[in-house]
Parts: sequence; structure tokens; C-alpha cells
Amino acid sequence: MQIAAAQREIEVISRVYGRLFGVDRTDDWLVLKLHEEVGELTQAFLTRSGRTRDRGLSAQEADDAVRAELADVLAHVLLIAERMGVDLDAALEDKWFRYRHLVTDADRAGAAADDERERDA
Repeated sequence: MQIAAAQREIEVISRVYGRLFGVDRTDDWLVLKLHEEVGELTQAFLTRSGRTRDRGLSAQEADDAVRAELADVLAHVLLIAERMGVDLDAALEDKWFRYRHLVTDADRAGAAADDERERDA
């Protein structure tokens, strides 16, 4: 993976945001903004799954909202990592990918079945 390049590019774009909207992008602002974006993702997810009031969105618009909010959440995670000097490629290796040797064919088949269920839903 090449997450570091995305971190740097998103940092540049975030500086533009700060300049255009007069936002002081402090460390605590980044974390608070992440929480805001997670809340917006939750709202979009609830709308898409039909577990909140009708917002008058088509199915496509609800899907688009989830995608957009996922992008915002990911971007803010990357911004925090960039600010704190975290190598997310290495962190993922240490935290998640160290279990690769335990993955079975059934695990992979389960992921494919999950994907197929999502497409059919």
C-alpha cells in the first residue's frame, strides 16, 4: 500500500480548505472534525439502511452520501496520521496484516459471499 502519498496530498488539500474558510487546523480541530465526519457518516448510513426519517433521497443519492462521508472520515484519519508522523503502512502491517498467515480459503470465500450479499441487497 502507498498510504503515505495520500496523506501528504490530503494535507495539501486541507491547507487549501483552511485558507479558503479561515480555519486554524490545529491538532484538536482535526480530531474534533473527525468526530463530526463520523457523525455525518452515521447519519448517511442510517438513511441508506432505512433506519431514520425519510430525507427524500433516492437510493443512489443515499449511496453517494455514504461514499462521500466515508471519504471524509478516511481523509481526516489520514490528516491526523500526517500531523502525528504516523506511518500508516507500517502501523497496518504491525496491527492488522500480522494475521495474514492465519487467513484460510474459507475466510476469503466468506468475504466473497459477503460482497455478493451486499450486491444483491
